[in-house]
Amino acid sequence: MRFPEFEGEWKKKKLGDIANITGGGTPNTDIEEYWNGEIHWFTPSEIKSAYVDKSVRTITELGLVKSSAKLLPAGAILLTTRATIGEVAIAQKECCTNQGFQSLVVNDGINNIFIANWIKQNKNELTKRAKGSTFAEISKSEVEKIPLVIPNTDEQNKIAKFLTLLDERIATQNKIIEQYKSLIKGLTHFVLNGKQANTRLKDCVACNSSTLTESEFEGINGLHPVYGATGIIAYSSQYAVDENSILIIKDGASVGRVQYVTGKYSAIGTLNYLTAKSGFSLKYIYYLLSYFNFDKYKVGSGIPHIYFKDYGNELIYCPSIKEQNKIARILWQVEKKIDLEQILLDAYSLQKQYLLKNMLI
Repeated sequence: MRFPEFEGEWKKKKLGDIANITGGGTPNTDIEEYWNGEIHWFTPSEIKSAYVDKSVRTITELGLVKSSAKLLPAGAILLTTRATIGEVAIAQKECCTNQGFQSLVVNDGINNIFIANWIKQNKNELTKRAKGSTFAEISKSEVEKIPLVIPNTDEQNKIAKFLTLLDERIATQNKIIEQYKSLIKGLTHFVLNGKQANTRLKDCVACNSSTLTESEFEGINGLHPVYGATGIIAYSSQYAVDENSILIIKDGASVGRVQYVTGKYSAIGTLNYLTAKSGFSLKYIYYLLSYFNFDKYKVGSGIPHIYFKDYGNELIYCPSIKEQNKIARILWQVEKKIDLEQILLDAYSLQKQYLLKNMLI
C-alpha cells in the first residue's frame, strides 16, 4: 500500500546501517548524589505510548558520568530489549535509559517516526533473536543485524506524517476517555468524602459467597457466565445467582476490584457477591465501591484477603433512594459514554495495525 506519487524498489538495509544504537545503564542507587537531578531516566515499564517526555525517576550529571547510561537527544527511539522486548517510544526531550534498552539515534535522511513504526510492526524480528536463561534479552550487535527495507526520505516522511496524524487521534481519544473517567472519579469522591457518612455498608447490601472452584467448569459450555478474578472464565448450563449483583474480589493480587453484573450467573470462591437491601440502589453502591479504598482492610502476609465482616462496617453516605438513583443514573450515562469512546479507540487502533501491516514491509 503506497501513496500514488511514489514508485520504485525500497532499499535493503540493517538497523545498524541507518542508526547509532546505544545501550543504557543505572547509577548506583545507594549514592544520593546520582539521583533526583534534571536528566530523565527511563525504565521499560514507562514505555506505554508513542512518545515520552517525563520519566518517573531522574538522575544528575554526576550520575550520568559515573554510570554506563548515555545521554540521548530528543527524537531518539527508545527500544526495550530486556525482559519486555520490542516496546518503542520516541523521546521528546534529552534523556537516558537503564540497561533494558538499546536506543536508536537515526542517521540523516532517515525518519525516526518511520523507523519506530517499522519496529512496532516487526517486533517479531527482535523477539526471535532474544536469548537468556534468566530473562530474554537482545544484544546491541543483534539489533544492529536486523534487516529492513526502506523507501527514500520523501516517502518515509509522507508515511510518517500520515501515521503521526493517526497517532495523534488515538492520543486524543485516550485523553477523552481519561477525562470521562476522571469525571466519574471526581463525582464519586465528592459523594464519598464531601458528604457526611451516615450508613454502614452492611446495612445497604447483603454479602454472599460461593464454594465453586474454577476447575469445576473446565470443558463446560452453556449460556450462563461464570465469573472469576479475571472476569468471565467459562459458560455453564447451570447458574447460582439470578439477580443484579456487585462482584468483589476477596482473595489475591486484585483484591477489592469490583464489577457490576446482571442476569443469571455463577461465581467462584475468590469472589463475594453483594446484593442490595430494600431502600438502597445497587448501582449507587457499585460506584462508591469502585473508588473505595480497601487497603486498610487487607489482611494476610502472603496472599491478601478482605472480609465483609471488616469492610462491611465502613460508613458511607446514603441519601434517599430517589437521590441514590439520580446519582447512579448520571454516573451510568458517563460510563456508557466511556464505552462508546472505547469502541472508537479500538477502531482507530485496529486501523493503525492494518496500515502498519500494509504500508511497512
